[in-house]
Amino acid sequence: MELNIEELKAWQDDARRMLKNDIEQMKEELEQKINLMRLMELTDELLSKIDHLNSELQDERAQRQAAEVKLSELNKLSVGVARKSPQDDILKAMRSYLKISKRKNLAKREAAKMVFTELCTSAQMDFPEDIMDSLSHLDDEQTDPKVVNVAGNYNDIHENGSVNM
Repeated sequence: MELNIEELKAWQDDARRMLKNDIEQMKEELEQKINLMRLMELTDELLSKIDHLNSELQDERAQRQAAEVKLSELNKLSVGVARKSPQDDILKAMRSYLKISKRKNLAKREAAKMVFTELCTSAQMDFPEDIMDSLSHLDDEQTDPKVVNVAGNYNDIHENGSVNM
């Protein structure tokens, strides 16, 4: 009977070792499956981001195409205007718009310069030096305007032509 007890203890130790090994393997498999689930979640997030970026890219392509169509139409219009308008009217309109454009922000001045350059090219006419000079400096960096504050006494000039203090 003593032999049976020793065999039983050995068998029990072997069984315990096998169960521990099985538990360790199951833990490793569980950890692998958890990691695979995390990988699937991350893949879902990446696919969602890819879909979102593709959608944004399509939107940007559509906007770019619309801008190209508008630019093309503007170029066609400027060619038509240049051909149909008398030269003096064109010069007057250009001087006026260049003067107005000087007060706009840099991006708008650059766009205006591009349109004017296209107009000059398509009109195939010689423009006065003052217009060409204004056009060449239209997209130059501009300094901020100075602000002058007046404090204290100042002279008040009335319609009578004299100065009162």
